[in-house]
Amino acid sequence: MKLIKNMLDNMRPNFEEGGKMHAFHSLFDAIDTLMFVPKTTTRLGSHIRDAVDNKRTMIVVFIALLPALLFGMYNIGYQHHLSLVGEEGVVSCCDNFWGNLWYGFLKVLPMLLVSYIVGLGIEVVFAQIRGHEVSEGYFVTGLLIPLICPPDVPLWQLALAVAFAVIIGKEVFGGTGYNFLNPALVARAFLFFSYPTHMSGDAVWIAEQG
Repeated sequence: MKLIKNMLDNMRPNFEEGGKMHAFHSLFDAIDTLMFVPKTTTRLGSHIRDAVDNKRTMIVVFIALLPALLFGMYNIGYQHHLSLVGEEGVVSCCDNFWGNLWYGFLKVLPMLLVSYIVGLGIEVVFAQIRGHEVSEGYFVTGLLIPLICPPDVPLWQLALAVAFAVIIGKEVFGGTGYNFLNPALVARAFLFFSYPTHMSGDAVWIAEQG
């Protein structure tokens, strides 16, 4: 880790004001503060002063969500294979733990990629415009959104929901700490009211073949 820290410290001048890579300073700060606790201190009034910064807190929440993510993947595969029982020529593999988990993983992975690529992309743009570091809150939001959406929701709809949630539900109010809406629930509400056929009923929660 010391080698990585030294490498980042050597690269830092290029991303500071006047450096040739200053345009990407928010992205560099996001990587740096994700891996190491920043040296900066609280600039505004805070409720609690602690050695643990907000990004470290969000990482703990992210880790706490991993069991729910893994069970969700397993359940997607289980519900899918359970729905095939009774169809002619179909052999159920409901009891195959790894088969169910792998099927769910293949369904959830594209949703996670879309959520993080679109959401963090927008976060970086707003951070660049406002001249501050990338918010750590989306590490959790990016995981929550796929967890509360049906497994077969079209990825383009998910991308629209993520963009709407980050921009309208968060950034227009000033970003992390200023928004009064939960971005993950904003994304869910956007999908529910914009594309109700993909969000309503029991069938949407059972992944189809393919």
